Amino acid sequence: MKSRSVYFILTTGLIFCLHSKLAAADTPEQIFEKVSPSVVVVDIFNIQDEYIGQGSGVVIGPGQIITNCHVAKRGKSRQVRQSGKSYSATLQYADPSRDLCQLHAPDLPAPPVELGTTKKLKVGQRVYAVGAPEELELTLSEGLISSLRPHEDSEYIQNSAAISLGSSGGGLFNDQGQLIGITTFYHAEGQNLNFALPVDWINELPQRAQDATLLTKKKKSGLFWLNRVAAMEQNKDWQGMLTFSQQWAKSEPVNADAWFSLGIAHKNLKQYEQAIKAYQTALRFQPEYADAWNNLGNIHNKIKQYEQAVLAYQEALRAEPDFSAAWNNLGIAYGNLKQYRQAISAYQEAVRIEPEKSSFWYNLGEAYFRIGESDKVREVYQSLLKLDMNLASAYSTAFISLLKK
Repeated sequence: MKSRSVYFILTTGLIFCLHSKLAAADTPEQIFEKVSPSVVVVDIFNIQDEYIGQGSGVVIGPGQIITNCHVAKRGKSRQVRQSGKSYSATLQYADPSRDLCQLHAPDLPAPPVELGTTKKLKVGQRVYAVGAPEELELTLSEGLISSLRPHEDSEYIQNSAAISLGSSGGGLFNDQGQLIGITTFYHAEGQNLNFALPVDWINELPQRAQDATLLTKKKKSGLFWLNRVAAMEQNKDWQGMLTFSQQWAKSEPVNADAWFSLGIAHKNLKQYEQAIKAYQTALRFQPEYADAWNNLGNIHNKIKQYEQAVLAYQEALRAEPDFSAAWNNLGIAYGNLKQYRQAISAYQEAVRIEPEKSSFWYNLGEAYFRIGESDKVREVYQSLLKLDMNLASAYSTAFISLLKK
């Protein structure tokens, strides 16, 4: 455990680390050059050996290619293609409920990608999709993570990097060229939504593929329900999301994600008591569901049940100690209780974990202001200047000018 004094370093140290990290990011050209040798076209053939379409795939090991099951299982046979050369491929593992399949092409000489993780992803982070859309071989598109949706102990990634039907099964990469997701095209309610399956599921694929009962007992896969509610959430169709989440929970009554979705819908319809019950049900089935604890805390905060909010955030952090938003929310709850020292400790954890988040710094400075520590207020202002000039200006007006009076 690090010394507590480490967390009181609120000036240039964390900012320097942030800028060093940003400086190390690869350019889009460098990322494409790095990962494109590991992304392949997956050609699909029917029982008459006739070509019927294509998708994309990502090499994760010698002759091992990950793609979507809706690509791999579409036809009778498959080939993978790279740089004009085709290689025979067989289906090795299939997990249709997660739309994740693995092919084996023993003669393919392509290098494997470097695997990342979804655990450290943030909304707003820049990402890059590489795949083979519209009968093209390989293309790169750039975008941002727009939403991270908890699902089956990982994060389902919604992003703005453009993909289309042929891109399904391709790779979603971070700014270091690490694979963070497998792109999957989904069309809902008149719009194209860009999703990626979390890379963390890849290691679970062999075991899940062997469990035939797990993969066949559900009438509809979890992704069927999740895609629909995510589309409604994107459109802020809270009543539609409520109705569909109720259907999901009825179909899969012990699925924590279904109850979590129901909680989101109730909350946005200002049905707070029903939202609390939905989140509590999710937590009964999945007690370590950090996002559900965090959302439950948010509702308690909203309806001024601050002690219950503190307890909920503490449970979220017990399940996920580096959950920066939960630390920030815990600080807010302590602030509402006028327990500013505890709020400061929580905010310090939030900025330690996510030092580029200007709103966390703002909240930290406000807590220092409440207890009259003017030097700390000014230190936070110096950090804000390097992150967000507009927020720094508002901060200066709200707090530093008042300290001069």
